[in-house]
Amino acid sequence: MGGGEHHILTLLEGFRDRRDVQMSLALFSEGNLARSARDMGIEVHIFPKRYRGDLRPLKQLICFIKAEQIDIVHTHLISGNLYGRLAGKLANVKGIISTQHHSRKDAVGFFPIPFMQDLFFHGDNIMGLLSDRIITPSENLKKLVLKYGINPSRVITIPNAINMDKTGWASRDVLACMQNLGISSNLKIIGMVGRLVPVKNFELYIRAAQKVIEQGIAVKFLIIGDGPIRTVLEELTARLKMQNHIIFTGFRDDVFLLVAMMDFFVLCSKSETNPIALMEAMASGKPVIATDVGGVSEVVSHGIDGLLCPSNDVNGLAQAMTHLLRSPDLAAILGRNAREKILKIYSLNRVTDQLMDVYSEIIRTE
Repeated sequence: MGGGEHHILTLLEGFRDRRDVQMSLALFSEGNLARSARDMGIEVHIFPKRYRGDLRPLKQLICFIKAEQIDIVHTHLISGNLYGRLAGKLANVKGIISTQHHSRKDAVGFFPIPFMQDLFFHGDNIMGLLSDRIITPSENLKKLVLKYGINPSRVITIPNAINMDKTGWASRDVLACMQNLGISSNLKIIGMVGRLVPVKNFELYIRAAQKVIEQGIAVKFLIIGDGPIRTVLEELTARLKMQNHIIFTGFRDDVFLLVAMMDFFVLCSKSETNPIALMEAMASGKPVIATDVGGVSEVVSHGIDGLLCPSNDVNGLAQAMTHLLRSPDLAAILGRNAREKILKIYSLNRVTDQLMDVYSEIIRTE
């Protein structure tokens, strides 16, 4: 699952046991999100989309919304925003709320025809005019949304949420996971989590890792996730003769356990809004190094709860990693401060309360 899907699942966890709201999830296909939502007891409805622009799911959604007497439609991601906004408007619901996730067109997904990426990215933002409220996870993204003529009073910044209950792991579980991956206990561990797509810039991570290894430091690098450029990244790892130093784990549903193994976490994306993987690492008390792009600096305060470095700067990233590996006292302070920040600002209870306030306001003013 990508960050948007992960965010949806986390919100469903937060609302699942609340008595003042009843949630159901509408999707266009089966998959990890649907299975995970059902596992936690969420009602999931699938409206199959055969091709882009298929009108059948729109008609089905309208009928579903009317039959279930749904008050508020909360939409996410490109297809969800398109169909959900139109269905909510045509079904005359009390409110339409949309969460915008993407600050760059190359983050919306792959399109075989280049101009289609522009069309869907800009069209998604323009159609925000149909939403009664737009949620942006960062102030950086809010500024982008406002450029499309949206009334500022309708745009609210509410960050992504982190479920702190998932961050505690027994040392025996961590050691067992290390053994399963063939990692010796005397090695330092650095990790990066994300979908293997160009915008996440795993290539930078691999090249910086090579420079760290050249310093003679005993360290293993984890790449956690899967995606369309995995083969490309594995080939780069082989060309740089880094096969013995980098582990590709593939998709994992125990990411918090893998993060618990790490000495610190790296994010080197070309674009980010409110990066969930980074925040999960901070919630786990891990020091983080991240490229200073998009909304990252709203999450990480350089030198206080993490380190920031310029985007696409392989030497800068390698130097930051080497610095933390050789400064355990600093790493401990950064990790402690990071966890305290996430607990204070990004905890699941706090974020769901903020969203509930938005839902309640919509109902009151309808």
